Amino acid sequence: MKKDNLDFGNWIDTHQNTAMLILGSALTSMGILMIIGAIKDWDWLYAPDGEYHHKWTMGQISRYLGRGTARICGIIGALFLFLPLGLMLVYSSLVKEH
Repeated sequence: MKKDNLDFGNWIDTHQNTAMLILGSALTSMGILMIIGAIKDWDWLYAPDGEYHHKWTMGQISRYLGRGTARICGIIGALFLFLPLGLMLVYSSLVKEH
Protein backbone atom coordinates (compact mmCIF):
# COMPACT_ATOMS: atom_id res chain seq x y z
CA MET A 1 0.00 0.00 0.00
CA LYS A 2 1.31 3.42 -0.96
CA LYS A 3 2.07 5.81 1.91
CA ASP A 4 -0.28 8.78 2.04
CA ASN A 5 1.33 12.17 1.43
CA LEU A 6 -0.97 13.72 4.05
CA ASP A 7 0.56 11.68 6.86
CA PHE A 8 0.78 13.77 10.04
CA GLY A 9 4.44 13.01 10.74
CA ASN A 10 5.34 13.85 7.16
CA TRP A 11 3.44 17.13 7.45
CA ILE A 12 5.32 18.08 10.63
CA ASP A 13 8.65 17.30 8.96
CA THR A 14 7.70 19.45 6.00
CA HIS A 15 6.17 22.35 7.97
CA GLN A 16 8.24 22.53 11.16
CA ASN A 17 7.80 26.27 11.68
CA THR A 18 4.03 26.08 11.30
CA ALA A 19 3.80 23.14 13.70
CA MET A 20 5.92 24.98 16.29
CA LEU A 21 3.78 28.10 15.87
CA ILE A 22 0.54 26.15 16.39
CA LEU A 23 1.87 24.29 19.44
CA GLY A 24 3.43 27.43 20.91
CA SER A 25 0.23 29.43 20.42
CA ALA A 26 -1.82 26.70 22.10
CA LEU A 27 0.53 26.52 25.10
CA THR A 28 0.65 30.31 25.44
CA SER A 29 -3.14 30.54 25.25
CA MET A 30 -3.52 27.81 27.86
CA GLY A 31 -1.14 29.62 30.20
CA ILE A 32 -3.01 32.91 29.81
CA LEU A 33 -6.36 31.20 30.41
CA MET A 34 -5.03 29.45 33.53
CA ILE A 35 -3.87 32.76 35.00
CA ILE A 36 -7.11 34.58 34.15
CA GLY A 37 -9.10 31.63 35.50
CA ALA A 38 -7.18 31.66 38.77
CA ILE A 39 -7.67 35.40 39.23
CA LYS A 40 -11.37 35.31 38.35
CA ASP A 41 -11.89 31.94 40.11
CA TRP A 42 -13.52 30.26 37.11
CA ASP A 43 -15.64 27.36 38.29
CA TRP A 44 -15.27 25.32 35.08
CA LEU A 45 -11.49 25.28 35.46
CA TYR A 46 -10.93 25.00 39.21
CA ALA A 47 -14.04 23.17 40.47
CA PRO A 48 -13.37 19.95 42.41
CA ASP A 49 -13.97 16.72 40.49
CA GLY A 50 -16.93 14.70 41.68
CA GLU A 51 -15.19 11.32 41.58
CA TYR A 52 -11.68 9.97 41.85
CA HIS A 53 -9.65 9.09 38.78
CA HIS A 54 -5.93 8.70 38.14
CA LYS A 55 -5.54 11.84 36.04
CA TRP A 56 -3.72 14.83 37.48
CA THR A 57 -6.09 17.67 36.73
CA MET A 58 -6.98 20.94 38.42
CA GLY A 59 -10.19 19.29 39.59
CA GLN A 60 -8.27 16.55 41.40
CA ILE A 61 -5.91 19.07 43.00
CA SER A 62 -8.92 21.13 44.04
CA ARG A 63 -10.66 18.07 45.45
CA TYR A 64 -7.80 16.88 47.64
CA LEU A 65 -5.78 20.02 48.43
CA GLY A 66 -8.42 22.73 48.19
CA ARG A 67 -9.47 25.24 45.58
CA GLY A 68 -6.98 27.88 46.72
CA THR A 69 -4.11 25.45 46.29
CA ALA A 70 -5.37 24.50 42.83
CA ARG A 71 -5.48 28.17 41.84
CA ILE A 72 -1.91 28.69 43.09
CA CYS A 73 -0.77 25.56 41.20
CA GLY A 74 -2.48 26.92 38.09
CA ILE A 75 -0.66 30.24 38.31
CA ILE A 76 2.70 28.60 39.02
CA GLY A 77 2.23 26.08 36.20
CA ALA A 78 1.24 28.83 33.79
CA LEU A 79 4.10 31.16 34.73
CA PHE A 80 6.86 28.56 34.83
CA LEU A 81 5.73 25.95 32.28
CA PHE A 82 3.06 26.93 29.77
CA LEU A 83 3.97 30.57 29.08
CA PRO A 84 7.77 30.19 28.80
CA LEU A 85 7.55 27.05 26.67
CA GLY A 86 4.80 28.49 24.46
CA LEU A 87 6.53 31.84 23.97
CA MET A 88 9.83 30.11 23.25
CA LEU A 89 8.20 27.97 20.54
CA VAL A 90 6.40 30.96 19.01
CA TYR A 91 9.59 33.03 19.02
CA SER A 92 11.72 30.26 17.52
CA SER A 93 9.15 29.54 14.81
CA LEU A 94 9.03 33.20 13.78
CA VAL A 95 12.79 33.85 13.92
CA LYS A 96 14.03 30.60 12.36
CA GLU A 97 15.04 31.01 8.74
CA HIS A 98 13.57 28.71 6.13
